[in-house]
Amino acid sequence: MKKQIIVISGVNMVEGGIFTILDNCLQKIAIYAPNKNLKIIALVNDKSKFNYPNIDFIEFPKSKKSWLLRLYYEYFYFKKLSKEIKPDIWFSLHDTSPNVIAGKRFVYCHHPTVFYKPTFKDWKFNSKIGVFSILYKYLYQINLTKNEAVFVQQNWIKKEFEALYQIQNAIVSKPEYVETITDKKTVLDQNKIHFLYPSYPKAYKNFELILDAIPLLDKTVRDKTIFHFTTIKNNPSKFATYLCNKYANLSEVNFWGNIERNELLELYNSIDCILFPSKLETWGLPLSEAKAFKKPILAANLPYAKETVGDYEKVSFFDVDSPKELAELITKFVNQTIAYQGNKSGIGTNQINSWFELFDFILKEK
Repeated sequence: MKKQIIVISGVNMVEGGIFTILDNCLQKIAIYAPNKNLKIIALVNDKSKFNYPNIDFIEFPKSKKSWLLRLYYEYFYFKKLSKEIKPDIWFSLHDTSPNVIAGKRFVYCHHPTVFYKPTFKDWKFNSKIGVFSILYKYLYQINLTKNEAVFVQQNWIKKEFEALYQIQNAIVSKPEYVETITDKKTVLDQNKIHFLYPSYPKAYKNFELILDAIPLLDKTVRDKTIFHFTTIKNNPSKFATYLCNKYANLSEVNFWGNIERNELLELYNSIDCILFPSKLETWGLPLSEAKAFKKPILAANLPYAKETVGDYEKVSFFDVDSPKELAELITKFVNQTIAYQGNKSGIGTNQINSWFELFDFILKEK
């Protein structure tokens, strides 16, 4: 019996969360493929980053050099490549729906900037977020209706996609989160209450909400607290430098540099409460990590946060533009008078919960 050929395209997925998506997908399909009579071809930037069996890799090392080259691959070269490979399924993992010839086509859309209105600071410190918010609105719609299904990570994105692009085949495929915890701890001042915001120095991550809330706290509360922020110290980004300079006078703040994964887990295990004010996420992994450690959470009152938190009692939400509201929650937490709002999972329909379920779906007969 002839093997079905599946092409998985992720030539621009080289770092951060999007690389994790590609890596997890390839790891899982390497396990899935042998019993399904499949030939897997992965289009990647650098095949040395992967060591999975049952996959043929094709490298595109120049794919990140320019957007023009990326567009050339997606809308011109991949059509030629698809004629040579003759795939049964073409699965584009990185937002765009390329010009290809294949039995079935699928796309995974995980870039939420199209639903975000950039601020002046976004343009000032990282203009890409502003450019992407405009660019992706149009890139998404190219060939979008030629896909059998459009995969997104959350129900709120599904609703936005359906409304913006007038499609009916958006399907929620939630990231597989594997809980990783540790019993080790970071040495912290035991006489203080420790808050943690694990994130990257980007304007839309909304660090300033916390930093502006701190001066609003009563002195008795400030004296009891330390606020930890990861990836800021010694970070070359302009926004990190801006944060360090503007808030250098806050003695309650501890700016960490980049830390290894095991160090971050130890920090989770040591702090008292997670803060998460980000204005834009496709998922918000620290929220899942905080739940794994059973930590109290104070999070942005936005759809992504509520969907990621799911069923959880020890959580309250705040306005992402109100330092005063956050300061009030922090005060109640420190004084042990907080009454958590709690959160319940919304019931999503047409939802996929694992990579294996997704592979089963794309292999279904039409």
